[in-house]
Amino acid sequence: MATRPQQGAPSNVLVLDCTLRDGGYYNDWDYSFDLVKRYVDAMAAARVDIVELGFRTLHTNQYLGATAYTTDAFIERLSVPPHLSLAVMMNAKELIQAADQRVAIRSSFARRNHSQVSMVRIAANRNEVDKLGPAIEELRELGYEVALNLMQISEVDHPHITEFGTQAKSFDVEYAYVADSFGSLRPADIAPIMHALADGFGTAIGCHLHDNMSYALANTMEAIDAGAVIVDSTIQGMGRGPGNVRTEYLVMELARRGLTKANVQPLVNLVERDFAELKDAYGWGSSLYYFQSANLAVHPTYVMELTKDDRYSPSEITLALNRLNERGATSFDVRRLTEAVQGEPLHFVGGRSVDDWCTARDVLIVANGPEARAKRSEIEMFIRQHHPFVLGLNAHLPIDMSLVDAVAVCHPERAMLDASALSELGCEVVAPGELLRSLNIKVKRHRDVGYHVESQQLGFDGAGAIIPHPIVAGYALSLIANGDAKRIFLVGVDGYSENDVRHIMMQETLDLFIETFTSIPVTALTKSGYRIPQRSMFAPL
Repeated sequence: MATRPQQGAPSNVLVLDCTLRDGGYYNDWDYSFDLVKRYVDAMAAARVDIVELGFRTLHTNQYLGATAYTTDAFIERLSVPPHLSLAVMMNAKELIQAADQRVAIRSSFARRNHSQVSMVRIAANRNEVDKLGPAIEELRELGYEVALNLMQISEVDHPHITEFGTQAKSFDVEYAYVADSFGSLRPADIAPIMHALADGFGTAIGCHLHDNMSYALANTMEAIDAGAVIVDSTIQGMGRGPGNVRTEYLVMELARRGLTKANVQPLVNLVERDFAELKDAYGWGSSLYYFQSANLAVHPTYVMELTKDDRYSPSEITLALNRLNERGATSFDVRRLTEAVQGEPLHFVGGRSVDDWCTARDVLIVANGPEARAKRSEIEMFIRQHHPFVLGLNAHLPIDMSLVDAVAVCHPERAMLDASALSELGCEVVAPGELLRSLNIKVKRHRDVGYHVESQQLGFDGAGAIIPHPIVAGYALSLIANGDAKRIFLVGVDGYSENDVRHIMMQETLDLFIETFTSIPVTALTKSGYRIPQRSMFAPL
């Protein structure tokens, strides 16, 4: 942190805690009411200036918890102490998409004297700001303070930051904010940004700074030294991706400088119990991947999606982030993530076919999903009772390996991670010979089958399997179809959220198989989130 004199620093700084709003990206804003009540009471006792309880979203076409909507009725149940100021946030995109911004605001907000909310913040990208006039004017007429937040500030040059400040001033908003959406700012970057904002807006400026590179506290204090009068923070830094400056750290630092009346003591139980448990569950915080995404100006949601579980290896994640940087991924797009994960189309030369493999037999595909791990004994009983051809996806499976006829392997990163396990397998390993040789993996029994990736195609030709995405399930389905299986059953193919790139690739692969090979039915025998027929393994075949 710089040591220059603090002449520009305000005599008092407002702390706006937005834990429930920013943290809701992890749990769909579905906190328990008891936790929200404890949080609000602790914030009031700590004399935190403003609490942003959540969004007031306009969309209602999916299940989201209470703090996605933060209605006045919900707030009334909390019995918020009167001295605690409350805020909610809206996304500019929703307002701009509304048929009539004024009607959207009137349908979402009562008059200020009938609500405990005092401030509405609007988060906007640069190209959205000048379209928000009707919504802001309507909120002002209803009696609310309005703050306008410019996102992705690291991608905006200083003259345009000043221009944003001027635009915000023309809207007569209470505060003009900047948000370091990518967490790519360093302490030396902060003062010029805040000065540019003040040149256009005046002194009522603020910031929301992310912790991708562990600079959130240092950057926030730099912003205060440069004139910020209101700053955001969250308990335990909870927030999308790497999170934010921690409220408990910020309050202690401001108190040390005599810049706040807030007291950290009433927050201690929240910090060390409630939100420590949430952090253990969701795992936000700075990391190598968030540091990399900040340096590359890649939206942090890509890191969140790539690190949800162990499907992607560390090297796959870093390679995907590099590809996203090449594609200019400053906003999140599922299709762009799919392309980055796939990289260049893969092609591995192979040898033998699988024409004789499982002719007229039932095939059970076993994946290592939670449902298969939970139903291990039942799956083993099913195999012993019905004697299907058992094909595992990759080396690590949740069942007795003596029951497995073969495992399929196609992705180089996964094969490299599983190299020692593959070499120990007693069953047949189906994989391109070129792939195994390139990684120096030796297996006891090998069926050499190549593959190549072709968009929207699934089948088999002289070069081996044709698959739409480089995922092992597609490789396995192509092999089974070419082997003339009777039926295919799946266990442990649980699925992810519908917007998850892994879910999308798998669903597209399943759809292609079902459309192409109509004579081979596919059925899940354990719970699955994919759009495929499902039945119980306990029901008669």
